[in-house]
Amino acid sequence: MFFIIFGTRGVTTTPDRGTFHCPQCATQRQYATKRVRRFFTLYFIPLIPLDQVAQYVECEGCRGTFNMSVLSFDPQAQHEAFMAEFQIAVRDVLVQTMLADGDISPKEVEAIQVICADIGGFQLTPEAVHTLAEQATTRNESVIDTIRRQAPMLNNNGKEAVIRAAAMVAIADGEFDEREQRFLAALGRTMEMSDAHVHGVVSTVLQPA
Repeated sequence: MFFIIFGTRGVTTTPDRGTFHCPQCATQRQYATKRVRRFFTLYFIPLIPLDQVAQYVECEGCRGTFNMSVLSFDPQAQHEAFMAEFQIAVRDVLVQTMLADGDISPKEVEAIQVICADIGGFQLTPEAVHTLAEQATTRNESVIDTIRRQAPMLNNNGKEAVIRAAAMVAIADGEFDEREQRFLAALGRTMEMSDAHVHGVVSTVLQPA
């Protein structure tokens, strides 16, 4: 008796190779694009291509496999976007610190101008600072929520820099109001800093070595 043996099976091909940033290796690696297509087979020999079953990227370093979208990941661009957003977030923190005691003093405005120029190259006029203060009262997202999004990307030095900058604005008018203290404490807790940690950072501003 004569039997015709037919069926289907997946066939993996490598249509492309290149270099990408491997999320698992956390560095640049060679990759191979893998394409799995189902074929109609006759006597186990693939003859007719059918539908594409899968397509993925394989790192030739760790052999990890990833979605094709990983090829468009640019860590440098992501870092630059984060830094731009972070600098704006710090600027907004400074403005909110200034507003915490219900008063806007020229010294606080000047402190914001100096700090923003140092951390992000923001050249703010006094009028621009007052405009930001007006906008802060109508914004949909609180500055605390903004910092909460940034916090996972910040190390201890980054978190301390935020508290230190806010403290410099808070004391610029010669007083460290209780409302300003509460705001800085809340800011620290948002970044998962203990009250003692925040107090220690603020102390370096109040009593510089």
